[in-house]
Amino acid sequence: MPARLSHSALVALALSLAFAAPATHAHNVWLTPEADGSYIVQFGGHKGQLEDYPAHKLTSVTAYDARAHPMAVQTQPTPQGVKVRPQGQAALLVAAFDNGYFSKTDTGPMVNKDMTQNPGATSGVRALKFHKSVIQWGYVARMVVGQPFEIISARADHPHAGSPMRVKVLKDGKPIEGVRLSIGENGPPVHTARDGTATVIPVQGRNQLMAILRMPVTGDPKTTSLSYEYLYAFEAHAH
Repeated sequence: MPARLSHSALVALALSLAFAAPATHAHNVWLTPEADGSYIVQFGGHKGQLEDYPAHKLTSVTAYDARAHPMAVQTQPTPQGVKVRPQGQAALLVAAFDNGYFSKTDTGPMVNKDMTQNPGATSGVRALKFHKSVIQWGYVARMVVGQPFEIISARADHPHAGSPMRVKVLKDGKPIEGVRLSIGENGPPVHTARDGTATVIPVQGRNQLMAILRMPVTGDPKTTSLSYEYLYAFEAHAH
């Protein structure tokens, strides 16, 4: 049975791993609006550089209306990425993406295999990505949708550029301390308090609030760590 860590030990490890793996090395998933009312699910790393991905890695995508009711979503693989079309006026889009296992030996490069498939591997990571796009502000912006790793806004009203914005980070539905957040890759990092909250300063236009959590894993022959990465997208306007 995997060993359990105390809350304080878990927070310390999460913080140390977050500092050791800065946002510039992260990969994220996000949705980009198209002129026809659909969205393209995009995946990429440093400076938003796009990468191709197999459609099966997009494990779920859900749309909610302004009253927080889920609505049907059509998905279609395209050369640019999976196209998502909500069947109505969406206020919130939510997605999950499983990027699989990666591992490495002491001397070799990181490869897209779990440790059991990579002879001599000494470390590994399971990489899971989560996303929200807030399209219309209201209750849905602070609604908990039940993602394993999740960002919610502390308020339902539209954020303004340059004004503090309070958010909360949840793991398995509970507030988590020590999670690193930043607006974009190069924004000043902040870390969540014990109640899971943090304050960020949105910029004018489209914001990508990124959160990273690295968790150690014991007792699993496939990996030694679990990586959660989150991208919370929204628009902020001047007062």
